[in-house]
Amino acid sequence: MQPVKQRTGRHVKRLIFVLSHDAGVIYRSAIVMVLWTFQPAYAGDTINASNCMGHLGGGGLADFDCYEANSKRLETDSRKTANAIKQARGLSDANKAELDRYMRRQDDVVASCDMAVEFSYAWKIDVPPKTHRNRYDVVTTRCHYSIRKQQSEFLHDLYSINTG
Repeated sequence: MQPVKQRTGRHVKRLIFVLSHDAGVIYRSAIVMVLWTFQPAYAGDTINASNCMGHLGGGGLADFDCYEANSKRLETDSRKTANAIKQARGLSDANKAELDRYMRRQDDVVASCDMAVEFSYAWKIDVPPKTHRNRYDVVTTRCHYSIRKQQSEFLHDLYSINTG
């Protein structure tokens, strides 16, 4: 068995320097990775209805505005697509009436999304009259958006049957 060599003060100082230097490099590397990974939106960035879905979070007013703007955009798109489907050759009046019923049903389903705000009143979490937007409004508009997105995708799929 070899005897253990004792470290002198100089060796200990060198070891401490190397370890602290390596820890500093690791720490700085971690900071760079975090800053690169989480790229925040700055005041100079333009966030609008076309790109706001990538900036959702927190359930605040910006989320409400984003969901509301995009659900209205999808609703308009769905109405245009439904009209294009009805104008396509080959559909019977019964087919067109079924499409109209589908559109009305979707509107009814979207209206049922307002349960979030109504339930917040029933559970006495919020009190009418409403004077501000809150997370229950975000729940409602997120529901509107989800239904309108599904509706738009379905109508585009229907239209693609005719257009290929």
